[in-house]
Amino acid sequence: MKKLITLIIFISTFSRLAAQDSLQIERVKNQYLAEQKILGKKFSNAFYPYYVRMHQLSEKAFAVKIDSAAKGFYSLLDTYKSKLPEVYIAAQQFEIKMYFDKILIEYPQNHEIYTNEHPKSYPIIDGKVKSDRQLFNDPSLLDNSDLMPFIRSFLGYKINAELNNPIYKGLYNKRLYAMWNLLPKYITNQQCINYHRYHLLSDHITHNGVKQTIKLYQAFKKQCRDSSFIAKLEEVYRNSYNDLKDHQVREYKRIGTYGLDIHIFQNGLAGNTKKPAIVFFHGGSWSEGQASWHFEACRKYAEKGWIACSVEYRIYGSQGTLPFSAVMDARSAIRWLREHGTELNIDTGRIVATGNSAGGHLVLATALANGWNEKSDHLKFSPVPNVLLVNSGVYDLTDEKTAWIRKDLKNKDLTKGISPNNLVKPHLPPMLLVHSASDQNVPYPSVQKFAALMTAAGNIFELKTLEQGGHFIFDHPAYTPTVFAWRKEFLKSLGYPDNDGE
Repeated sequence: MKKLITLIIFISTFSRLAAQDSLQIERVKNQYLAEQKILGKKFSNAFYPYYVRMHQLSEKAFAVKIDSAAKGFYSLLDTYKSKLPEVYIAAQQFEIKMYFDKILIEYPQNHEIYTNEHPKSYPIIDGKVKSDRQLFNDPSLLDNSDLMPFIRSFLGYKINAELNNPIYKGLYNKRLYAMWNLLPKYITNQQCINYHRYHLLSDHITHNGVKQTIKLYQAFKKQCRDSSFIAKLEEVYRNSYNDLKDHQVREYKRIGTYGLDIHIFQNGLAGNTKKPAIVFFHGGSWSEGQASWHFEACRKYAEKGWIACSVEYRIYGSQGTLPFSAVMDARSAIRWLREHGTELNIDTGRIVATGNSAGGHLVLATALANGWNEKSDHLKFSPVPNVLLVNSGVYDLTDEKTAWIRKDLKNKDLTKGISPNNLVKPHLPPMLLVHSASDQNVPYPSVQKFAALMTAAGNIFELKTLEQGGHFIFDHPAYTPTVFAWRKEFLKSLGYPDNDGE
């Protein structure tokens, strides 16, 4: 009995001491993380406000600055080496390395964006991240939140050389195919390849749409042994194709070997009464996005008696194109609707164009960018809508935020021809401009400048401002009721039928 009591006391004491050790380790961790947070804020304040200037540095100077910043984090961790478990220290070392290596690997593209330099190679950067490549084939690191962002940035750096291969010329999803072929050059483990190809396809469909991806999907099903990945993709494809069954899909334009579609929603038979049309252009920085993002809004407008359309246009993430192509597509789409107005039963004198962010820019460009017309367009039909609704639109394509567009342009001034603040003129259609004063993506002063130019030109418009909400006021439940109400009121004041303002 005494032995049992002694054993119980020992176990109790041991458990209590273990709990105390655990609490002590947790306190030390919290102390370390608090100091790391202070150091992180200091780095952010010294780096991100000077992002452009930093990336204009030479490769050597940039690497020195990043190495110096990383050294501070490693030094802080060293002071806690004897107080924290080895496994935790190792995890922190890995996190620090991946964070700063990601910044390094993103330098080449950013350097070329913010300078006119195009070095053939970046030996210092390549050398510093070379050891990371062995991690790409470790299945135990799949889904690692530190490694995966680095791999994406690494492949984003390498894809530019891959795209120089002429096999991608004219492909609809050229960047998707290039990345598909690039993966095996750096990842040889089949489990890892399956993981990355699944996410590549899934992310592409989510952000850019399912169109012309079926060949890669079929190839993936043959190669992949993970049934869960296949089942998830099957559901994505099934939902995407089901989403096309309740409306017309018409090709409005041919570009080489592929066509661009416009999705047309209307309730019941066309009848004899012509209806107003609303045309949606999705956002996505001219780099991603798909027409389906506005299908639900189109369905609601169709229920209210409108003919609602959502437009597919060329984007950087699929066709590798710049906004100039998207502008021509937007103007082509409005022209096509006017050309086919009779068969679609559209009142071609009441076409409303609407878009968010980059989509808002395209709405403006339909009325302003007269220098950009597709050669195949029927120019006798006007590309100018009768009403423009712009949410968080882009008004200046000559600033630092849009510098990536100009990276490979011989004539950097070319963007002025599609930059709304450079194109304002009299006799423009009525416009509603909705913007947030706290928008960090598209600074508020750019829309203020546009409004001043519109006033000076004698145009009819309204600028509605939300003090809060940032850029995505069109997609945030706290702000969309206000935005929708303004849109509904504006259209009503112009004599358009009932709508939900979406």
